[in-house]
Amino acid sequence: MAVKKTLLEDIANQLNVSKTLVSMVINGKGDSYGISKKTQQLVLDKALEMEYTPNVFARALRTGKSHLIALLVADISNPYYSNIAKYVEKELAEKGYNLMICSTDENTKKEESLISLFAEQQFMDGLIIATTAISGQYFEKEKLQNFPIVFIDRYLPDIKSNYVVANNYQGSYEITDLLIHKGCKNILALNISPSYISSLSERIKGFKDCLEKHGMPCDKDNIVEISFNDIQNEVKKTLIKALKQDKKIDAIYTLNNNLARACLNVFNELGFDAEKEGLRFASFDDISLFDFVKPNILSVSQPIEQIGVEAANLVLKIIDNKKSEHKEYENIVLPTSIISRL
Repeated sequence: MAVKKTLLEDIANQLNVSKTLVSMVINGKGDSYGISKKTQQLVLDKALEMEYTPNVFARALRTGKSHLIALLVADISNPYYSNIAKYVEKELAEKGYNLMICSTDENTKKEESLISLFAEQQFMDGLIIATTAISGQYFEKEKLQNFPIVFIDRYLPDIKSNYVVANNYQGSYEITDLLIHKGCKNILALNISPSYISSLSERIKGFKDCLEKHGMPCDKDNIVEISFNDIQNEVKKTLIKALKQDKKIDAIYTLNNNLARACLNVFNELGFDAEKEGLRFASFDDISLFDFVKPNILSVSQPIEQIGVEAANLVLKIIDNKKSEHKEYENIVLPTSIISRL
């Protein structure tokens, strides 16, 4: 037998007060309407006792706000995104908002479908997104022009937008420079699809620019793109081929932590001792696993907590300023740091 959902009028009947009064208290408007603290507490206690849960979508239609924010990430299984989600959720909760998290799996069609559901149907007050889009064309649709959107990790260079990202170019340049100063002369960089996204393209640029500064050639063999949909197998094939080449590689630089973990799996499977073979290993992104494995990993650490906090506060700021005629965009680029275990 289904349990009857508690309604506002049920609480009102139990306390012998009006439904309007209960609604004012539940929606946090008791003080502004002069309802005594004692009465407000009675309403809140009774709502808790009767296990009342508000219908957020009905409230959204009534007030214009659902107090829900959507977070779309490329891969929620990636520790980078799951940690960002944790800090976004914590910051939003402190401001009275809830978070819904979805993974797009680097699939543009899935991303657009979710955005249509959340933004165009007005189920959400705002959106934080690590987009997989090639261009900003979709985000310039009329229904999205006034919808609060903050890009994280990646942004779209062809449109004006609000975003919070790490300085991918800086981090990639610095880690490449450190490898070179450690004596590396033939570095293999493993990139991942889709490589057109801003974070990866800037990491590749930082890598190439650093090699050029040191007068080191960068040909097609120095950068290999790995498919997001078959990371482990493609990394294995790439490493087996690279390790057999006459021109021996002396460093592997992975452009995200999924690639780094795949490399570690291959080393273990092949019984390959990177340190014994004189092979340096570096990764963009730093995860706790790197503290406990061999070889020692040089990594770029992104300010994950700061990205999450900044993104949460920025989307709330946009929501509050939604009716403003003067549209200004905030572009927040945060510095990275190098963690050296070499």
